[in-house]
Amino acid sequence: MNVLIIRPGALGDTLMVLPALANLAGKASITFVARRPGLDFVSPFVHRGLDLEGAGWHRLFLDSPDEYSLPVSRADLVVAFFSDETGRIRQKLKSCFPNVPVHVFPSFPFEKENMHAARYITDCLKEAGLPVDPEKSEENAVGRPLLGDIASHAVRNRIVLHPGSGDKEKNHPPGFWLKLLEGLGQKAAFQGLTHVVLLGPAEENLRPFFKKGLKSLDAKICFCPENDLLTGILSKAALYIGHDSGITHVAAMLGTPTIALFKESNANQWGPLGPDVRVIQDNNTDYYTLIEKVFKASMDIRNSSISRGVSP
Repeated sequence: MNVLIIRPGALGDTLMVLPALANLAGKASITFVARRPGLDFVSPFVHRGLDLEGAGWHRLFLDSPDEYSLPVSRADLVVAFFSDETGRIRQKLKSCFPNVPVHVFPSFPFEKENMHAARYITDCLKEAGLPVDPEKSEENAVGRPLLGDIASHAVRNRIVLHPGSGDKEKNHPPGFWLKLLEGLGQKAAFQGLTHVVLLGPAEENLRPFFKKGLKSLDAKICFCPENDLLTGILSKAALYIGHDSGITHVAAMLGTPTIALFKESNANQWGPLGPDVRVIQDNNTDYYTLIEKVFKASMDIRNSSISRGVSP
């Protein structure tokens, strides 16, 4: 079965399809269309990965009829995830694949639904006729690192923090992160570990703040690392702490011990998937209380790692 799956969205949105794709391995030949950088992480799980920003895909969104076809012209089944209230995208897909079942689902589960986004995607793919097992997909996603068991074989010699995300409403203030770093450095269990602060394009304006604040904390900044460098940094982390962000999802799926801080978004829907994840849902402005919660979760992870014999 040749299947075309289209999943636009940011890094974290794209990664939510991985549990289903891992379960579908060997059961279907999948062409997956998404945006980078998410596409780069998903491509090893599919027959072919195509960039939605590449030539030709803009035709999906044209109001007027288009005599040209999409970059993919043949499929036995088409599944797309879009907000398509007018039905325009579905109609365009139907015209490009006239004799093929076409399913267009909303991009995300409804906010009031207490359903994880990855489970929602898996259920949609099953409804569309794909031989995917939602229960096994979910079990696998939290039982092992979907992006490869890199972290368990690496020397974990660092603490990695990502104090940003694509949505400022999700973020705790920069001062919180400096206090957190300072406190972690004083914990005996984390002595000798390098501190790394990851900053992406959304945090570029915070570079001067962290550059100044980290001078006394013996920490370094890594700004906008490429995918290979990013996974290398995360795979060597004894502990990763971040907001609800794409990088946090990557860390969790690598098997890196992860603490995810959820402020506004719903952890039941967007909690990171991986074998060693702790989620703290708290929008309290009492940051000292939040820091204590992070310390507690950090020690829990540290003790768990030591008991498994995977500490540095």
